[in-house]
Amino acid sequence: MQKMYLTQRNWACVSALSAFALMFIWVLPNTIALRHALLGVGAIAGLFLIQGHWPIFNRLNPRLIPLYAILGLFIWVLVHYCFFSLNPSLELSEIKGLWMRTVAGFMMAIGFGITLSQFESLRKYFYLGIFSVPAINLIAYLYDCYLLHGLINPELFHNSRFLFAKIETAYFGGVAASVAVASIIYFVIHANEAKRYQQIFVYALGLLLVLLSAVLSNTKNGVLIAMLLCILLAAVIFFHSFFYAKGKNTKILGIVIVAFILISSGFVWHAQKQLATRGWNTVFQDTQLAMDIDKNTQWQYAEGSRPLPLNSAGLPPAVNTYSRVAWATVGVRLISQYPLGYGSVNQSFNGLQSYLNIYHEHTGQTHSGWIDFGLGFGLPGLFLMFLAIFSIIVLSLLRPARLNLIAATICVMLLPFCLTSEMSYKQYFESMIFFLGMCGTFVACNGIQNKYASRKNNS
Repeated sequence: MQKMYLTQRNWACVSALSAFALMFIWVLPNTIALRHALLGVGAIAGLFLIQGHWPIFNRLNPRLIPLYAILGLFIWVLVHYCFFSLNPSLELSEIKGLWMRTVAGFMMAIGFGITLSQFESLRKYFYLGIFSVPAINLIAYLYDCYLLHGLINPELFHNSRFLFAKIETAYFGGVAASVAVASIIYFVIHANEAKRYQQIFVYALGLLLVLLSAVLSNTKNGVLIAMLLCILLAAVIFFHSFFYAKGKNTKILGIVIVAFILISSGFVWHAQKQLATRGWNTVFQDTQLAMDIDKNTQWQYAEGSRPLPLNSAGLPPAVNTYSRVAWATVGVRLISQYPLGYGSVNQSFNGLQSYLNIYHEHTGQTHSGWIDFGLGFGLPGLFLMFLAIFSIIVLSLLRPARLNLIAATICVMLLPFCLTSEMSYKQYFESMIFFLGMCGTFVACNGIQNKYASRKNNS
């Protein structure tokens, strides 16, 4: 038994270190080869960890529903290619590339989930890795300020010296914010946890780091998702502190946290409105205008190449709001016409329009991850994705251990985030399946650490 423990511990270390390195370099440019190598190493470690814990996975169990759903998605992709593809050559190329990497990432994620559930000492690699993207962003900004001998405008920083795209800051920042929010909630609720106040302070700083990173990146999606998570945190802490908590210290702690959230969020919101391009003040009027895709056909042309009609407030709409809402509206219509999907993660919006001879100059995506994925793999694909997400949320809340709360919060974050962000694209999609696989494994392995510890002690 001791030998078995050491073997599993070694594979867990490999899994943790490869996942840490992958999360650290996932968004950095010119790291594709290293990313693939880490996926391969992590997938191998994952297979050995799955083999060592096969009794968890080899029988029907409701806690495995999230993992069943993702496996079902892989099967649906093969079925779609064989029987329903509208572009077999493109779909096959993505199966050989993107989907193979996604499967490898899924195996890696299961192994990483087992590692974090079983070996608490290795969790630090997850927490450090998950905050690496906002930390890199902030460090890069401060370094540029040092080189230029003063504070620089975030818009200048993003346009000329930014290391990676806005979507990467927003997405990985959203995952980091989810971890921070879930951890703060956990330590507020569990008053007997060791180093409770230190942990809350550290994760509050982590949440502030994400907010600052989003502002410096000038990303609306990043600020919006971080603000929504702050609202969720404030609501949970408020209700727990004033309606469930009995100790005076917990009530005072709740007041301090809510005050911190309100002050930080107010500062970030004000900064974003001052620095961002216009569009926040007329977002609803612009959305209403853009949804009328039959009357207003500017969406068919290159973004910004045609003058836009005035919105109901008598003002020209924000170009990015108009374009994204119009493309999303067109995407929803196309899903209703082709509910089984086109068959591509990266090119379904462009491909379906070409297939139907719809004139369009925009060859990218709708910028809504859920709509893009629905265009690719239809209502069955969306059903399996939402089944994985909602089952993780429900099963996590039924047994709210710390890792389960993190899993639930990440999934809650993904629901609105993928509605407004281009997550159905290349490495972003691969990373989303990775995190869903990891969260699903948290649910499946809930309680495994204590059982394994007792085995080790009895050996």
